[in-house]
Amino acid sequence: MRLYNFMQPQVVDELRCAASKIHISFDGWTVKGGKRGFFGIVAHFATAEGDLRDVAIDLPQLSGAHTGDRIADCVAETLQKFNITAQNVGYFMLDNAFNNDTAIATLGAKFGFKSKHRRLRCSAHTINLVGQSIIFGSNKDAFNNDENLAEEEKYLNEWRKQGPLGTLIDVISYIKTPQQYDMFANFQRLARQDLPADDDAKFQILEPVKPCVTRWNSFCSAFERAVLLQPAFNSYVCFYVEQQRVADSHARTKNNKKPQAPAWMRSKGLTAADWAVITEYIEVLKPLKDATKRLEGRGKCGRFGAIYEVIPVFEFLMGRFEQRLRQYERVDFEQREAPEDHISINFRAAWEKLNDYYSKLDDSPAYFAACALHPYYRRYCEKAWRDKPEWLVACMADFRALWAEYTTSTPPTKPSKERDNGAIDEAISYIISDSEDDDELTDEYDRWRKLEPKWTSKQHNSPNVDGNPIKYWVQLQSKYPDLSRFAIDVLSIPASSCDGSNLRSLTRSRAIQSRATLAVGPCEE
Repeated sequence: MRLYNFMQPQVVDELRCAASKIHISFDGWTVKGGKRGFFGIVAHFATAEGDLRDVAIDLPQLSGAHTGDRIADCVAETLQKFNITAQNVGYFMLDNAFNNDTAIATLGAKFGFKSKHRRLRCSAHTINLVGQSIIFGSNKDAFNNDENLAEEEKYLNEWRKQGPLGTLIDVISYIKTPQQYDMFANFQRLARQDLPADDDAKFQILEPVKPCVTRWNSFCSAFERAVLLQPAFNSYVCFYVEQQRVADSHARTKNNKKPQAPAWMRSKGLTAADWAVITEYIEVLKPLKDATKRLEGRGKCGRFGAIYEVIPVFEFLMGRFEQRLRQYERVDFEQREAPEDHISINFRAAWEKLNDYYSKLDDSPAYFAACALHPYYRRYCEKAWRDKPEWLVACMADFRALWAEYTTSTPPTKPSKERDNGAIDEAISYIISDSEDDDELTDEYDRWRKLEPKWTSKQHNSPNVDGNPIKYWVQLQSKYPDLSRFAIDVLSIPASSCDGSNLRSLTRSRAIQSRATLAVGPCEE
């Protein structure tokens, strides 16, 4: 606790000197055993130098039900403790839980902001839900058994209903003892014995990836590793299928009951058609996996994991999903060679979920503003939505309304022109005034759009300061004082609330129960 009390004034001072508003993400969880409930709160902001900061500022214990009002009280107490006021509190990046909606509505009433505008949805969490729809289908809750289903066999029974995916996960789950790992490693060596001696893969032994029930991307990784080790998996499965066949035959001859065994040991194993289905799922999930990596972590220069990436990434996903849906529409699933129809059914459910959450981006002007104020993405929406002009009109209206909240400068007065130099000057003046005079653009946003060059792809992808949009606006502060303040506020918002999730993982992995230890610093990036 002494460390916490020592560090708090330093964090308060750092927040006070921030160049942006203080954006907040938070997440609540219960430690194993259910004895303690924690609530991690992380602040996100930009420094005066243009660097992004993500700092864990508090880890209070949250007693009782995690209702929206209870969460709001807890967050408000922390904001007050760190001198985060109505003037400098920013946006809230949270997962899609309903109690978060209630919490931000309560905080909005308390701090005087529009809750619908400030309540942002974690993009990585949204993609996780979409991925779950692809793997689990519309009944994904049946598999959300990290804590609710204590018996592993019940979990596996649910998965067995899902065809090749369930069989594969069943096999992977069976490999859990030193003896099973050794046996699987031996099958890898047998599968690779014909490789050239100088091939590194000949001697590389890999373990199966164990999926986490609540993380779809871990299933994708499990499928990818399995395809890589397909010969070893086939040999491993065939060994146990044959062993079980012999055991069952022996039991029949003795009129004994068949010995207990996992269902896959009495199956035909993993056929070529099964592996084709698994590969199809990998191809379907890969765009989601790439999108998650891009949105969940912030790079040093803020190029990834920032809110201005959300609309472009969602547009990319929507395009890929719609393209694949068109392919499935042309498939006759009655044909023997056709892929399993549950792929297209699950994929359509995933597209509907993705489309639903993409529509929710309209609730806040921050997403569009982040694109509009980024030197590389500033014309992205205009080009991506050419066939949807009504989207652009609505978003631009919300953007202008938000921009008006930052406009404080008095437009410069236009000096009167001398009119006593005769007809020549009058004619010249007429020609010049017929075109827009750059100096007469009084709106900083319009002036920036007209005068400042758009970033090239090379500038945007630059790993140094040149590719940092926050530092870009810091350098333009004297030229565009109001617009730079607006831009830095918006561009410093993270695209996901993964810092809160990382804080949860840190707490669980270290089994730390002390608030003083975790309240400041460990999750600072």
